[in-house]
Amino acid sequence: MNMKKGVYMEDISVLKTISVLYVEDDYLVRECIGRFLKRRCKAVYDAENGKAGLEIYKQHDIDIVVTDLEMPVMNGFEMVKKILETKNTLPIVITTGYSDEEHHIEEACEHIIKPIDEDKLIEAILFCLGYTTNVSNNNCKLSLKCPDV
Repeated sequence: MNMKKGVYMEDISVLKTISVLYVEDDYLVRECIGRFLKRRCKAVYDAENGKAGLEIYKQHDIDIVVTDLEMPVMNGFEMVKKILETKNTLPIVITTGYSDEEHHIEEACEHIIKPIDEDKLIEAILFCLGYTTNVSNNNCKLSLKCPDV
């Protein structure tokens, strides 16, 4: 993995302490990104739609949710709404192929446009958990480390 400014090696090690819920309907993307996260995080629970993701969320202690929005059975919008009704401080990272306002969730910590860049995903997770700055926006809120910009 290529280390970018704002992401430090000590930040990466914190991933080994977190549980991630990853929700994606595309099998190949779910397998690829799921495998990537499983090599770095304490636990990764993956689901193929929002309904399955919500059930997994109810059964496990999840630290962060990474989810697609457009999915069958239950979409990401509905799943995020239900999760935030139970724990409104849970960090949410949206991964979507759309960059319009219709596919933006205000309560989400970060939005990543597909195809998913693995470095950006790690940056987003660390930022949402409060370990680095949001490098793409040069935003230091929640940051423990703010590089000189």
